[in-house]
Amino acid sequence: MVFTPFFTACSNAPPENTVEGLIEAQYEQTTKIVEDAKANAGNDKMAKAMSGMMETMMPKLERIENIDCDAIEGENAYLCSADVTQTIAGNSQTNKTGFKVYLVNDEWVLGN
Repeated sequence: MVFTPFFTACSNAPPENTVEGLIEAQYEQTTKIVEDAKANAGNDKMAKAMSGMMETMMPKLERIENIDCDAIEGENAYLCSADVTQTIAGNSQTNKTGFKVYLVNDEWVLGN
């Protein structure tokens, strides 16, 4: 009789929907900064022009796919990657993006 041990990998990685939500929140925060700058431009023509230009150059998130996270040894963190599709100035592009996700006080946060 041959005994083959069976190990079940236990993953405490963040759920895909949590990672997706963190990425979406990052895009929303960036969009809000541009919108606030545009609102604060008032009647200043140069500020309005700069804000309008920034707005057209801001990436707009289309979708997030293929999320994969691996634990980083010795840290309460995961190194993740995802295929992020975004549109910039009317051009759609998908890139594999790498980022860290940390568990801080029982909450997942996006890191650098």
